[in-house]
Amino acid sequence: MMLDFPKPGGFTSLTSPTPKLDSIPLGRVLRGLSDRLATEAPATVDETLDLFLDEHERYANATRIASLSSPHALKAWAAERLPSIGLSYGFTNRITASGVKENLDEQASLKLVEFADDLTLIASYCRELDELKIEAAPHSHGLEFRFTFHGQLSARERSIIEEASIESLLQEGARENCLRKRIFSTNTKIEAECIVLRKKVRLGFSPLF
Repeated sequence: MMLDFPKPGGFTSLTSPTPKLDSIPLGRVLRGLSDRLATEAPATVDETLDLFLDEHERYANATRIASLSSPHALKAWAAERLPSIGLSYGFTNRITASGVKENLDEQASLKLVEFADDLTLIASYCRELDELKIEAAPHSHGLEFRFTFHGQLSARERSIIEEASIESLLQEGARENCLRKRIFSTNTKIEAECIVLRKKVRLGFSPLF
């Protein structure tokens, strides 16, 4: 299946810089942290965070994303979003057409894109990134997506923001039982695993994991 990747903000694009009908704001985890800091600890607020969020503010076209399978939605998101952030990336997909068909899920595609966007913004703000590698592969419980961000932490203060944001990202949507998420960070990279659970498999998992 060949996909056309239109420019961001186009009629069939997945993202836009301004809200439209059926839009979902992206980057909510980092924005939520910024809002909490402004309320709870205003003396610690880094103005560069708000400037960064304003520069990269985007909204997702929920209807358009729901019409795509998870791997196709993620690939289209990457083609639109990552160049605008200035991040080079590679995308490897080992999911077959039959695997896509078995795992079609109108809910999971949007949740996966939201996760990828949140994680990318966190990594881009907190690190001097060299590249991002994305891998999509079949999994016994559905579909597996791996993200590896290569790059050093830019400052000690950013490491604190990164840790708090990753914790929020792991907790967000935990009760939906749609995705299983794991994130590991070191001084030189962030590795994340996101498994889109097959609908039948979800019934066998606790919503809290």
